[in-house]
Amino acid sequence: MDYPVDFICKGEIPEEIPLSFVRSVGKNFYDAYTDRNTIAAVAKQKMAMHKDCMCKVPFCVTVEAEALGAIVTIPDDKIGPRFGGYKFTSIEQLKQIGKIDFRRGRISEVLHGVALLKKSGNTVVLNVEGPFTILGMLIDQMAIYKGLSKHGELIEQTLQVIEDNVVNYILAGIEKGAKIISYADPSGVLEIVGPRMYAQLSGNNSCSILRRIEKHLNGVIIHLCGRTSSSLAKTGFCRVKPVVVERGLTYGEMICWLLTENKIKMLGHNCLKSTPVSMQNPVVWQLELI
Repeated sequence: MDYPVDFICKGEIPEEIPLSFVRSVGKNFYDAYTDRNTIAAVAKQKMAMHKDCMCKVPFCVTVEAEALGAIVTIPDDKIGPRFGGYKFTSIEQLKQIGKIDFRRGRISEVLHGVALLKKSGNTVVLNVEGPFTILGMLIDQMAIYKGLSKHGELIEQTLQVIEDNVVNYILAGIEKGAKIISYADPSGVLEIVGPRMYAQLSGNNSCSILRRIEKHLNGVIIHLCGRTSSSLAKTGFCRVKPVVVERGLTYGEMICWLLTENKIKMLGHNCLKSTPVSMQNPVVWQLELI
C-alpha cells in the first residue's frame, strides 16, 4: 500500500514564551534563555500549556552560533534572542573557528537544563541546528557563495569544524539525558543552496553528522525537520520508508512509544512542532542512510 508524504512546512515560527510563565518562577525573559533552572521550568510549563508529552529546549536557534562567536542579543522582553551581527567579515577569518567549550556560556546552561528536566522524569528534546545554518550566522552567506571558487577548500574545512562541534553537542545532550534530538539545517536545504552545493557541502555535512551519531542512538531518536529529511532523500543520501503505527495517538505520544521499542533511530518528513497534534494518517517516516 502506498503512503503519500503529506508534510508541508508551515515555516519557521519563532518560539514565544508567555510572560506569565517567566513571572511564575520569579525571573525575566533573559533568564529564560540563559539560566538552567529557568530554562527547565519554562520548558515544563510550555509542555503543559500545549498538552504535549515532551519538553523541548532551547527556545531559539542561536545557541550554537553564539558559542562560536556570533553576536546575539537577549533583551529582557518577549521577543527572545536576536541575531546582532556576524563575527567574521571575510572568508579568510573562518580559520579562527575552533571547538565549543560546553562548560561555559548559554550552551552549557541549555545542557544543564536538559539534565534537570531528565532528572524530574521528563522526555527531553534537544533542538540542534545544522552546520550551514550555523555558518550563516557567523558570516554573510553571500560571502560563502561568492567565495566558493577561490576559497572552496577553506569553506569545506570550516564546515567540517562546525560539524565536529554539532556532533559533540548532540553527544553531550544525549549524555545529559536528551531522548530526542531535533535536527534541522534550514539555510542549507536543497531548495535554497541547489543540487551541487547541497551534495558537496550542506547535505554532505548533515549526512556525515547522522552517520557519526547513529551508533550512539540507543534508546534515542533523532528527528529531522521535514525540509531537511526531504532534501537528503531527494539527493540520495538516505531512503525513507513508511512505518504504520497505532491510531488514536498524538505525534508526540507515538514518538515516545517508539522510544520504548528502541527499533527506529531516525525519523523525518514531519515537524516536531506537531507533537501535540493527533495523527490523522497513522504513519511515521523512518530514515535509513545510504
